[in-house]
Amino acid sequence: MFAPSSSRCHWPLGLVSNCWKTQLDAGIDLDTLIAQAERCGLSVVELRQTCLGTYESGPDCAPDAVLLAGLASQFPNVQFNVALSLPCLGGGLSVDNSIFITGINAAVALAGTRAPHLRLVDLQTQSGQFTADTVDRVAQGIAKLMPAILDVGGILSIEHARQPWNWFRSAFSEAQLRLGKNAEHLQLCFDPCNLLLTESIEQVSEIVGSVELSTLSMIHVKQRRDGLIQPDLAEGDLDWPLLIGLLASRGYQGPILFEIAPHSNVWSHLNSAINHF
Repeated sequence: MFAPSSSRCHWPLGLVSNCWKTQLDAGIDLDTLIAQAERCGLSVVELRQTCLGTYESGPDCAPDAVLLAGLASQFPNVQFNVALSLPCLGGGLSVDNSIFITGINAAVALAGTRAPHLRLVDLQTQSGQFTADTVDRVAQGIAKLMPAILDVGGILSIEHARQPWNWFRSAFSEAQLRLGKNAEHLQLCFDPCNLLLTESIEQVSEIVGSVELSTLSMIHVKQRRDGLIQPDLAEGDLDWPLLIGLLASRGYQGPILFEIAPHSNVWSHLNSAINHF
């Protein structure tokens, strides 16, 4: 499926912890999973809310900053960030939201010598709100979250999911404009597979070939077949050899994070994916 090894690009590789949901639900410690990931050559781990094992608690699966500080100290060579699901693209998420604040504290606890990094994805805001006249309001809402991020010298990444790409890109760009010299603290988590939720398969390569690389904090990698996210990166709706070639030719150098579907054989699938990069 992928290009020969001689043309591989050596991006920092990692994964999103929801890949491990099967293992976490079976009682395997997050520490054990991260240690094995590091042995496999993965150096970036995104800790996704609901998939932190004993490092989160309560009905909201709130990350525990105190415990996460101890986790980070075990893995000084791993780059961590925290991912939360919050309605950040509806324009109404408050900077005082308790889970948002908890996420920032967790990101600080995990940062070590790096900048604290919090990622948000909006799976709650309804599609009817993604209209041209909401762009300014949403951009303003995102910008209002940023003082809390700037206070800790952090980075806020926002992932596109169920939002039409052109609308999302407009709101994101407008939010960056509002931040002026601090625009680099707001970044984009780019997921080509998520584009299939709103765009045609043919449009994906066009978007990958034109997205502004300087705004990307990371790229998520997963495959879809028959409308379902797969536990592997075999052939499917996305032409990953083409997309990887586009990223390489354009000079992308940031992290690549696998977000394959949970599976009992997750390590076999991850090792297969790693060997193609």
